[in-house]
This record gives sequence, C-alpha cells and structure tokens, in this order.
Amino acid sequence: MMVNLVTGATGFLGKELVSFLSSSLSDESLFTCALNGSALSKNHESIDLTQRTKVRAMIHRIKPQRIYHLAGIARVSQDIPFQDYFFQNTLSTQNLLEAIADLNSPCDFFLTSSVHVYGNQTGVVSERSEIKPEGAYGFTKYLAEETLKNFVLKHPHIRGVVGRLYSCIGPNQPLGFATSDICLKVKKAKISSATHLEVGPVTTTRQFSDVRDVVRTFPALLESQLSSRFEIFNIANNKQITIKELIETIIQLEGLSLKIKSQDNHQNPFQGLKVETTKLSRFIPLASFRSLESSLKDILAKTHG
Repeated sequence: MMVNLVTGATGFLGKELVSFLSSSLSDESLFTCALNGSALSKNHESIDLTQRTKVRAMIHRIKPQRIYHLAGIARVSQDIPFQDYFFQNTLSTQNLLEAIADLNSPCDFFLTSSVHVYGNQTGVVSERSEIKPEGAYGFTKYLAEETLKNFVLKHPHIRGVVGRLYSCIGPNQPLGFATSDICLKVKKAKISSATHLEVGPVTTTRQFSDVRDVVRTFPALLESQLSSRFEIFNIANNKQITIKELIETIIQLEGLSLKIKSQDNHQNPFQGLKVETTKLSRFIPLASFRSLESSLKDILAKTHG
C-alpha cells in the first residue's frame, strides 16, 4: 500500500486534490494535513509546517511514499511581509524534505510552484526560460524549487516534480483572487442594478486553468516515466486573455451591461506571460482543460452577492 500525504489539504487546491484522490485511494493510504480548517480525510492532522520538530514527528509516524506539497501562501500582495512568504513557501518545504531525507525510504515529492518564478518576460516562456522573480511570492517559490532540487541531488531515495501553476480558478475559490473577486462584484452589481463596475488593472494577461483539471495532473506526473529524478512542468490552459476580457465574459454570462472602471491598486506587479505547456502534453498526452466559459459558469453558480 502506497501512503500519500497532502499538505495544505484544506486550501483551494488541497480540497480538490483530496477529493480526486479519495475516489481511488483507501482511507488507510491517504493522509492530509493543514495549518487550519476542517478535516478532509480520516487521517488528518493540524500542523504548522514551519515547526521542524513537529514535521519530523509527523513524517516519521506516517512514513509517506508520496507527498503532494500544496501548503503555502498563494495570494500575491505587497502587503504580505517577505518573512511570511519565506516561512510558509520555503521553510515548510525544507522541513518536509529534511524529515524525508532522515527517513531514508523512497518518496516521490510533488511541489506546487508558480509561473511567477519567471517574472515579467516577453515571448513564449518554457521550463528552460530564465528565472526572474520580481516579488516575494515568486522568489520564495523559486527558493522552494531549489530546495527540492538540492535534496533530490543529495538523496537518491527522493524524486521531485515541480508544477509551475498559472492562475487556478474554480468554484469555491476564496476571495482575494481576480476571478472570485470579480464574480462577486458582478453578482452584487446585478442585485443593485448598478451601471458600472470598479475593478483593478485590466490590461494584464493570464492563462486561467480550472483547479479541477489542474490537480489531476499531479498524480499523473508522479506516475509517468520521467526523464530524470527531478523535473519541472508548466501546468496551464493554453488560452491567454486579458483581465478585461475575463470581466467582459463574466458580465456577458450574467446578462448585464456594465461600464468597466479600472484603477491600479499596485498590489500585484505581475503583468502576465505566454506560457508553453508542450512538455506537459508530452508526458500526459490526454491532459486537457475545460473552457474558461465553462469554469466561469460553475463559479458564478456558487457565488452569491
């Protein structure tokens, strides 16, 4: 029996991954942990992954053979201190890997990273492109990637896969993210019969990917015959759109006619990238992402103003 551990299991990504894994794994083989939130599995533990001793005790008790490390700060904001990003995104990764290295038994480690490690670049970006993070979020994600890479190089029993995600969306996404915030604003505008919609910057681009499709690639990649013990994959829908196009689509789906008023709040310097996913398609030929319209319909159905 292969023991699986999902960190950050009560978060947006974590809930979807646990739901997906639960359909094929027994209770005895699925363990989850998170800093807070309701338990999602029979074997759930509330734990602060920045606490080295506690992490080591959990890993030595569970003895996982496969770890999906989803815990960390996902929101990009200038208001979040660097040390918070570092503790939650980088130090948590270090603590988990130290415990796995000490356990000295085979373990596959999947790390959720972000295309923010590339920073703002022009042209098509692949896994071979230069790393140029411009903020604390992207930089601490890159440090987590390098931490995993170094442990894989030093410890033959560890195999690492990095998934660089790009703007995951889906039903029940918390507020503080572009799509969930805009959907709520449009719903409220519909209720109040507003004539305009006040939003942040609209010229930036994104490749929005439905979280329900994204999490299915994680186990598929770990189960693939990879070229080496450490691999990096861009995981994203191939369609690139502007935030303005996203807003217009949401407004249209709600049957409204609203004037968009944009003001830059300077919270996220990331302008957007054109990310290539050829490598992902090569290892998972059947990987597919539902249309943005389909995702937005499901999100709006779950959004109440």
